[in-house]
Amino acid sequence: MKRLYKIAGIFTVFTMAFISLQSTAVGANEVCGPTTGTLIQLLDNKGKVQQTLSLEANYSTTTIRAIVNEAITRVSDYPQDASNGKRGTVRLSKGQFTASAFIMMKEGVTLEGTMENGRPVTTMCTQPSSDSVTIKIMVSHTGVKNLILDGKRRTEDPQTGEPRNYYAARNRGIEVTAIDQSKSTADLVSVYSTVSDLQRLQNILIEDVQITGYEGFGIYLEHVNGVTVKGSDSRKRNKMIIKDIGYAGIGGYSASNVTVRHATVRDLGPGETVGNAKQSYGIAFSHRKVNAADALTQSKFPRSDTIAVDGNVVADNPGWEGIDTHSGHNVSFTNNVILNTRFPIIVGGMDYMGGDISAYPPGNITIAGNRINGESFNDYAYYDIDKNATVSERGIAVNGTQFHDLTETEMGFLQTVVIKGNYVNNVQANVEEWGGISIHVTKNALIEGNIIENCFNNGIVMLSSNKFTKLKGNIINQIHESDEKFSSAGIGIRGSHNNGSPTNDYAITSMDMKNKGIERDNIFTGVGHEIHVQDKTVYNRLDDWLAISAFLDWNKPNAKKKIMQEIHLMHCKTRGRTNL
Repeated sequence: MKRLYKIAGIFTVFTMAFISLQSTAVGANEVCGPTTGTLIQLLDNKGKVQQTLSLEANYSTTTIRAIVNEAITRVSDYPQDASNGKRGTVRLSKGQFTASAFIMMKEGVTLEGTMENGRPVTTMCTQPSSDSVTIKIMVSHTGVKNLILDGKRRTEDPQTGEPRNYYAARNRGIEVTAIDQSKSTADLVSVYSTVSDLQRLQNILIEDVQITGYEGFGIYLEHVNGVTVKGSDSRKRNKMIIKDIGYAGIGGYSASNVTVRHATVRDLGPGETVGNAKQSYGIAFSHRKVNAADALTQSKFPRSDTIAVDGNVVADNPGWEGIDTHSGHNVSFTNNVILNTRFPIIVGGMDYMGGDISAYPPGNITIAGNRINGESFNDYAYYDIDKNATVSERGIAVNGTQFHDLTETEMGFLQTVVIKGNYVNNVQANVEEWGGISIHVTKNALIEGNIIENCFNNGIVMLSSNKFTKLKGNIINQIHESDEKFSSAGIGIRGSHNNGSPTNDYAITSMDMKNKGIERDNIFTGVGHEIHVQDKTVYNRLDDWLAISAFLDWNKPNAKKKIMQEIHLMHCKTRGRTNL
């Protein structure tokens, strides 16, 4: 009882000490409205309500922030469940809670909104600024559930009133990291060097949160080891939605053991200006990069590893990439749907010295069961995405690097990649070396059971230095010439050194690329060349080093129908339906 009086006294002081503060609009840009939520419940780790706090309508944004943060602090004092590290939950009632600045989570606490008819009806809004964060998580065993986070992204130039979207990297919905975000990468070398994997943030759950209107990231993860972002709706995937984001829906740096499942990420851009491009991402995992080619400093920053991106929808990123990893290891991109995106799935390393050097190749990559521009699967209508004029210029592209690291002593092969059971449609490549699926500087790549159709230039394209590649059971249909009249091919070999030498050994002699046995084993439809080798490429071998097994004969009765039905059934399992 004494404890309850103490809490009540603190909140009375808050009420008397602060007056309501009104926000000033900039141009016609929106600002957070007043708080309309009325209750805050404090629950222990068994879900039992320990205290209920009532809010007054005239509380200021500063008071609201203090009250919510104090409630989180109080719950963090509750006994901890030894099995999961949880101490309890702060539950906000229906309505909007407007705070003057970020909400700070404490270890063992979950911040939770109220649900009605399966949808969150609690909104958290913090007064917008270019580097504001709504919820900061700097400790383990925490969670955010059933909330709407509204960043009130700027949509008009404050001087001219002209409509525009803004990019500001530090404007974030949820930030999960104990790494100081105000310091430069160079300044953080000593911090990273002293933090062990056991000290990374872990056991973080973000579930059924709707994040909208941030100029940087929807969710930002750094130096974590155990984060789950998920929606509870595995069919429509509309309970965990991140949209209207300036840079990345979900971005992770030096992140380990992260799962992103059944989320929708859409409406991205304009992104960060890099060279002549504006770069924005749907879901991406990388690591901090030293801008200068400094091998010793860069080695202090770990890669992202053990990442699972499964069953998500990524849409409406006209400028850049949908799902991506730079230098990630043990990464799987599975059963995702990508629509209206310039570069749907990209795997690569890190560029240095203005792109003159690339290093730190990814490794052990699985890309399976994804659909790109799936019109024949009714994806646009099913996921309520309007088809627009965005052109996908590459479908799935995986790349190693020029060097293994910045010591520049070893070539950076991407070791072990599986690209299996994907559907790639309508990739309008404007470069001769691009197409539906492409690989570059890889070892032990398996490309199996994919359908690639209605694309420009190449169905499957091998750029240079792919070793021990296997292509098996793919269907390649309708590969057209782009406007530049490049040679179209079902399989385009557009680079050199595609052979069995583990390095680019010039002692491997070329094989006659008009091997009729291989040509006869592959059946294509409307592809121009079935297998086409670019002029002036050398040291390629189409024997046991490059295994191209028989393709399904598209001309057999019902061949396409059967394989399409199989892929429909595979994907419909994730939707919980079987109609085609």
